[in-house]
Amino acid sequence: MAYNLRNRNMLNSRGAYLGSGSDNESHDSTHSDPDYRRPPRRTNQRNNVRPSEAPVSDGIRIAGAGGASSSRNRNRTVQRRRPGRPPNRDANGGEDRQDVKEKPRRRIATNFSQYPKERVTKRTVLAWLISLGKVEENELVWYVEGEFGKIRGVGKVNREGILCNCCYHQMTVGEFEVHCGCKTRQPYQHIFLAESRVSLFQCQIRAWEDSEEVQKRAYNNIQAVADDKNDDACMICADGGDLICCERCPSTFHAKCLFMETIPQGDWLCPYCVCKYCGSGDGLLKKCALCEKHYHCKCGGEMLDLMNSPASLFCGSSCRKIHEGLQGMVGARNDLQDGLSWTLLQRTELPLGSYADDFYNKVQTNSKIAVAWLVMNECFMPAIDRHTRANVTQCIVYSRGSNMTRINFSGFYTAVLEKNDEVICVASIRVHGKRLAEMPFIGTRQEYRRQGMARVLENCVESALCALQVEKLVIPSVDDLVGMWTGSYFFSRIKEEPLKKELSRYNTVMFPNTVVKLHKNLAVSLLPDLNMGPS
Repeated sequence: MAYNLRNRNMLNSRGAYLGSGSDNESHDSTHSDPDYRRPPRRTNQRNNVRPSEAPVSDGIRIAGAGGASSSRNRNRTVQRRRPGRPPNRDANGGEDRQDVKEKPRRRIATNFSQYPKERVTKRTVLAWLISLGKVEENELVWYVEGEFGKIRGVGKVNREGILCNCCYHQMTVGEFEVHCGCKTRQPYQHIFLAESRVSLFQCQIRAWEDSEEVQKRAYNNIQAVADDKNDDACMICADGGDLICCERCPSTFHAKCLFMETIPQGDWLCPYCVCKYCGSGDGLLKKCALCEKHYHCKCGGEMLDLMNSPASLFCGSSCRKIHEGLQGMVGARNDLQDGLSWTLLQRTELPLGSYADDFYNKVQTNSKIAVAWLVMNECFMPAIDRHTRANVTQCIVYSRGSNMTRINFSGFYTAVLEKNDEVICVASIRVHGKRLAEMPFIGTRQEYRRQGMARVLENCVESALCALQVEKLVIPSVDDLVGMWTGSYFFSRIKEEPLKKELSRYNTVMFPNTVVKLHKNLAVSLLPDLNMGPS
C-alpha cells in the first residue's frame, strides 16, 4: 500500500528555528523599556511660579499670594503624570500654550538591557563555585598537608584564583599548592575553607549535585503526544512539511533530504534502524557505542558476551579504537605554547566506591564542563529546538541523551582552551566513526577574540582527530563567515552529490537552510604539532 504522508506545517508554529537565537519578536523600546523616560519639558516664562508662591508638590494645592494668576491656580491640583506620557492640555497651564509650537525633543540615550547586567569575571572553576554560593568570595582558605596534617599556606579565594596571605600574590589553585611546598596534583582536595573546614573538592561535588546543574544534564525524554509518536521535524533539515515516518523510531524525513526519487511503499525503516552493512532491519540488531549505528553480528561488529556489555559494543575495530583513544584523552591536560593548555572533556556520572584518582579526575572534568557551558552561553544566542523546546547548545555541552535520535547528544565531547585556569575558548566535537567528525560550535570569550585562540583550539582538535585516523571534519557556518573558514581554515563547501548523500546518513546537528555546511579532509602533514605532552 502507499505510504501516507503527514503534513506538519501547522504543528508547533510558535517555536523559533534552531539557531535563530530569538523568537523574532519586535518590541518598541519606547513602550517595553520600564526605565525609559523623556526629558522634562521647559515651561514658558509666563508659566513659571512667581517668587511669592510656594514650590509645587505632586497632589498638593498651590499656595501663594493673591492676584489673577494665583486665584486661577488656587483651586487647581497639580496632576501626577507617568514618565514618557504627553501632558494633558488643561494641566499646568496647557491651555495657555495652545498656539505655542515646541521643538521636537530627542529621546535621551540610555543603556538598558532586558536582563540585569552580570559582573564580568574570569570563567574559572572557582568563579563557578562562587556564583552558585558554595564558596564565599574573599573567604579564608588553608592548604592542609594530609587529612589531619598541618597548615602549609593561608590565602583568600576569589574568582580568579587565590590571593596568598604571606606574599600577597594572586595565583592559580595549582600554583598555590606549589607555593605551599606540595605537589600532589590534587590541590582542590587539600585546600579547605577556614570557617567550615570543607575542602574545595567537596564544594565541587556539592555544586555539581546542585539542582540547577542536575537539570542541565538530565535525560531528555520526549513524550509522545496522544497517538502520534513521531517527530515533527525532518532529521536532515529540521523543517516540517510532508514527512516520511519511520515505523520503528520517532524519526521523520523529507524524501528529497534522503535523495529518494519515489515514496517507499509499505512499512519503512530509517537509516538509523537498519544494519549499516546490509541495510536490513530484520533480526536482532546491536548498537555501536561510538557511531550509534545498528548492525547484525553476522554482518560484522562485536557480539554480546561476558567481555562486552551492551553499552560497550562496537560495529568494528575502527570505532573501538577511536572510542578508546577519545576516552584516553578525556581529562588529560595538554600544555601548549605561551602558557596555554587544552583539555578534552565529556560529562561522566560519579559512581560510588571508585578509585580516588579516577574520582578526582571525573569531578574536575565535570566542573570544567559547567564552566565551558558558561563560556558557550556567552558566545552564542540560545539555540532552541522549536519542536521540543530543548536548548541544543546546552544539551551538546552536557552530552545529554534523549529517546529521540535527532536531539540525542550523548556522544559529544567538549574541548576547552585555558590560560591560567581560565576557560577562554570552547569547541564541541562528535565523531561518527572513521569517516566523519563534526564540530557544530566553537566560541571564544570577547576579551580574547582576534588573538588566534579559536585557531589554536581548532588545530588541537584536528591534530587529535588525525591521531585517531578520522578522515573528514564537517562544520556549519553562517554565510557571512564562509569566506573566513574557506580562506583561513581551508574548509570547502559541500558541492559533490555523493558527499551530500553520504552526510544524509549521519545524525549530525541540524541547522536551518540558511546555514552553510563546510568540510575539510584531514591530513597529518598540514597540521602543526602544538602539543607539549600531557601534564
